Amino acid sequence: MEDIKGKNVLITGASQGLGAVIAEFFAAKGARIFVNCAHGIEKAEGVAKTIKEAGGEAVVFQCDISNENELNSKLETLQKQYGGIDILINNARLDPYLRKAEMSDGEWFDKTLAVNLKGAYLPILAVIEGMKQRGYGRIVNVSSVWAYWPANRRMMAYSVSKAGMHAMTRGFAKEAAPYNVTVNTVAPATVPLGRGASSEEIAEVIFNTVVSGFITGETVNVNGGAFMPV
Repeated sequence: MEDIKGKNVLITGASQGLGAVIAEFFAAKGARIFVNCAHGIEKAEGVAKTIKEAGGEAVVFQCDISNENELNSKLETLQKQYGGIDILINNARLDPYLRKAEMSDGEWFDKTLAVNLKGAYLPILAVIEGMKQRGYGRIVNVSSVWAYWPANRRMMAYSVSKAGMHAMTRGFAKEAAPYNVTVNTVAPATVPLGRGASSEEIAEVIFNTVVSGFITGETVNVNGGAFMPV
């Protein structure tokens, strides 16, 4: 198992919910955390403050990760100050239950894929070459059991975005493997065990996937038996 102490960890969508828990979990292991948010910087600052008060190191990284020019510009500035990104956790997502009533089907589809899928693709592109050059990198894409389930109309765009993430993981994993860079997916859900996985349980699985060092191109299912692939 690898030691991530001192590693630079970028976590997208880390200002609240699962992302915040992942940030605190990795910080407790000695990593420097970049707490990403597109909006709601006050929440991101709160996460960073919690980490610092616990003795960790955290920096707020406000950026729309689906905006290519903004991401590349801000990330370049960040890396000049702190060094390259060692670990990327693509956690940002658009909540499928928060669609605005005035959004058309096409607008909603475009927005969902922009955040959930392009918002993982662009950060990988932005950091993977540096990882390959340094001979070390760990990337985890946070997916969902909806990547497997037949989706109803309401969940269709979300399901498509998460299924696409699995294909993207495999492609980048093959490309990066010769350089000691691993790329994996963690797909949480719920049901047969009678409860949803806690954010802490998911964060632990993501951490274990990162530090294993020999897992790549895989999807780690954390769903309590909701989906059991053969």
